Amino acid sequence: MSRNQKVILAILALVDVVVIAILAGTVVRGMQQQSLSVTPLPTLVARATAVEIPTWTPTPLSTPVPTLLPRQTKTPRPTRTPFPTSTPTPVPTPGPVELVNPDFDMLMPNRIPGWQWDAFVNYRPGDNYDAQNSYAEPQFEAADDPARCINGSTLKIETIRWVKFQAWVRQTVSVTAGSTVYFQVKASAFSSIEKLRLGAGVDINGVDDCSGAKWGEVTINQDDGVVTITSPRVVVGQNGRVTVCLFAEPDYPDVNNAAFFDQAVLIAAPPRP
Repeated sequence: MSRNQKVILAILALVDVVVIAILAGTVVRGMQQQSLSVTPLPTLVARATAVEIPTWTPTPLSTPVPTLLPRQTKTPRPTRTPFPTSTPTPVPTPGPVELVNPDFDMLMPNRIPGWQWDAFVNYRPGDNYDAQNSYAEPQFEAADDPARCINGSTLKIETIRWVKFQAWVRQTVSVTAGSTVYFQVKASAFSSIEKLRLGAGVDINGVDDCSGAKWGEVTINQDDGVVTITSPRVVVGQNGRVTVCLFAEPDYPDVNNAAFFDQAVLIAAPPRP
């Protein structure tokens, strides 16, 4: 460092000292003046306490107590009366009615024990012959060919060759009025060429012929074997008697025509109470 620089630094340091001294003197004088003029502190006034204004409480009006209505009595629900249980009317049980000689035993020519027979006859040997309209007297006897027997003794109805026949066999029995009945019989037939018409019927009034009978019919020959013929179901009349009937007629006057009947049965159901 040169000499001039050192001189300058010394001068600056001196100036700083002078400035600091001046500032210090100024501060001291100011403090002395403040200590001489002290202003007394003002006397504190007590702060007024705010008085709380009471809140007005309105007097509550008395609320009337409501009068309770009496409790409604619940009307009991009526008990439902059950419908009466219907008792079903018992259905009468059908059963057989006793017939006389239903199996056609002890047969003799033109005699059938327990039964009556009728026939339409308009031809006898020597009369004028009409193949379709001539009817000879039938013959009633036991079947003699075991192949034609239905169940042991069997009723056989036939007539002379090449002539037709119309035959009825009947029996009248007592049955409770109002009963429901039907008639059954086992039957078969033999014809050289054609067939025979066979029937089983019931007359509800128990008359002595078969003109008013209700019929069940078949038309058969030997090829049809044994069949069961059943009459319609009918209600017995007020007199309490019925007539059961058999019927036979060939369709055509062949060399041989024969009808066979066995095991007749009448079934009756008593009237409902």
